[in-house]
Amino acid sequence: MAKLTDEKIQQAFQPQLQEGEQLTHWAFGVKQPSILLMLFLFMLAILPGVIAVALLTKNYLIGLTGKRFIVLQIKGFSNAAPKAITEYALEEVHNMKVATSTGGLFTHITIEDANKPFKAKFHRAFSKTNRPHAMAIAEAINPKSSG
Repeated sequence: MAKLTDEKIQQAFQPQLQEGEQLTHWAFGVKQPSILLMLFLFMLAILPGVIAVALLTKNYLIGLTGKRFIVLQIKGFSNAAPKAITEYALEEVHNMKVATSTGGLFTHITIEDANKPFKAKFHRAFSKTNRPHAMAIAEAINPKSSG
C-alpha cells in the first residue's frame, strides 16, 4: 500500500471544493480508542488486540479553505476515498467550543458541537508537511489558542 502524498490528499478534497475555493492547508490524523480500551484489548491477546484497535481507529483528512474547515473520514492511511464528510463554515466554527494544542509529537484538534463533534490527533511524522499544515489549521479555527 502506498502512503498518502500531499498530491493525493489535495485530490481527495477537489470534489468537495466550491467554485473559486482553494485548499490552503491539509493534514492526516487519527482518532484512536481510549487508552484504557486499547490496554484491555491488548491484555486479551496481542494480535487480536492490534487488529481490534486498527478496526476501531478512525482516519481523517482535514482541509482548510478561505471559507471552510472540511473533515473527510477516510478508509485508511493509504486510501483517500471519503467514507463521511463534515464541513464547518469558519464563522460558525469560531463560535463553537474548539480546543487545539501542539506537543512534541501531535497536534490535537477538538470541536465540541452537538451536531458535528470532531476530535483527532495529527502526528508530525506522517509527512514533512503534516505538522505545519495541522498547526496552521489549528490556528485558523482557534485563533485564541496558544499552540
